[in-house]
Amino acid sequence: MEFAFEVKESDLLGRIGTLRVGSKTIETPYMFPVIHPVGQIVPTTELLSMGFGGLMTNSYIIYSRRKQDALREGIHKLLEFDGIFVTDSGGYQVLEYGDLDIGYRDVAAFQSGIASDIAVTLDRPTGYPQKRSVARDTVDYSVRNALATLEEFGGSQTVWVGPVQGGLYSDLVSKSARSLVAGGFEFLALGSPVQVMENYMFADLVRMVMAAKRAIPYSVPLHLFGAGHPLTMPLAVALGCDTFDSASYVIFARTGRYMSRSGIMTLKSMKYLPCSCPVCNETSVSGLLELDHQERTRKLSMHNLYVLKEELESCKEAIAEGRLWDFVEERSMAHPRLREAFLEMVKFSEELVPGTPALKERGLFVRSAGDLMRPEILAAQKRLSRVSRRDSPVAVISGDAVIEPGAKRSGGGVEDVYLNHPVLGPYPIELEYHYPFSQTEIGNMVPLLSHSESVRRVRKLGYRAVNAATDGPSPKKKVRNTRSRRGASPSPRSSSTRSR
Repeated sequence: MEFAFEVKESDLLGRIGTLRVGSKTIETPYMFPVIHPVGQIVPTTELLSMGFGGLMTNSYIIYSRRKQDALREGIHKLLEFDGIFVTDSGGYQVLEYGDLDIGYRDVAAFQSGIASDIAVTLDRPTGYPQKRSVARDTVDYSVRNALATLEEFGGSQTVWVGPVQGGLYSDLVSKSARSLVAGGFEFLALGSPVQVMENYMFADLVRMVMAAKRAIPYSVPLHLFGAGHPLTMPLAVALGCDTFDSASYVIFARTGRYMSRSGIMTLKSMKYLPCSCPVCNETSVSGLLELDHQERTRKLSMHNLYVLKEELESCKEAIAEGRLWDFVEERSMAHPRLREAFLEMVKFSEELVPGTPALKERGLFVRSAGDLMRPEILAAQKRLSRVSRRDSPVAVISGDAVIEPGAKRSGGGVEDVYLNHPVLGPYPIELEYHYPFSQTEIGNMVPLLSHSESVRRVRKLGYRAVNAATDGPSPKKKVRNTRSRRGASPSPRSSSTRSR
């Protein structure tokens, strides 16, 4: 079956793309709601009407309970859904209940036989915690099954996904991903994150995802198993996860848990429904509590799905606006462990530069010391590192005065003019309207470069003398005033603080 992934927009490692399987397409980032093939609480027709064009289910459960019906009718007719169907192999059941009495060939033949659009080869999740020797065995087992499946069933009408294992061992994760790419897989899925996330080990999740991303080509989409939590989605998107799956919407609903942008709440302890989705608009906390368990579960499941979908749409908008870093940073303040994960992501900033546009239509926010590692800042610093002394033996660092390039000195000579950015330092005046030199908003908690450091940097270029045109106001005001004094900036003020 024809499979293609096209990237349309990107920011950090996050990308808006089109995933095409045959004649069916979905826009990424995308979450596949996991449905139960026997006792699904929200009908697939309802999921389709909510805007979910792709679903995921477990092929092993179908194999165990509805095998003949599925082979006769096909999965789409069996579960009444014409969109993209993804089937998991049963690997998670291995993690929960031990080895299954079924081999990779049986799993692959069944998934192909029921006409799965996208199918995961039989793997053995690493899980957490595990010894290195156990993790290595899960990688070897999963890769071996994956390569054998692709060789035997690669010509079927099913797109095969290679499961990446290795758990918390980054080198094993990278090895797993490289082996699958070398074997011909065009779609990978990172396994074993569920237990990591359940233990709020979000910084470890960052390292896992980055270990996989380092090992795969940019053109290969990455799926993240079991990542259906609104708090972790922006982080995962920023790290380059293109698709997700989750049953959390119904698992939480069964125990009366209500998803929100800031976390998970217990319905019994709530007084209001802080949401305007169709479910919440039509009822109240007391109204939900009065329902029988099954109907309440259905209503809460639908609400939770709306929250997850809205969060992904917010991620897409942040990518389109070029403010994904801001969005992830804002979300990270919801929990201390998320903040740790954001700071862990900062350590990989150099690897986020290629996916970050060189020019944005939004001003750049530098709100804390961590923002000094923004990819936009790192890219600008790299550009400045290539600056060399130009025409004159003398340079001037301009403060508030308006000085044009090639300004005349009193002695008749010509000075090279530099403007001073509070965190990037001095830059040639010719770059004044180049992003992000005069399109930066800087907070009061950000450490600024001293005047002496700016002078030192310019002098290193080989100038005989470095003069200051004027003491001027503080550097912070200089960046803001550049935009207002010289006319409209090519980049309008950022809207990342607007109400969403």
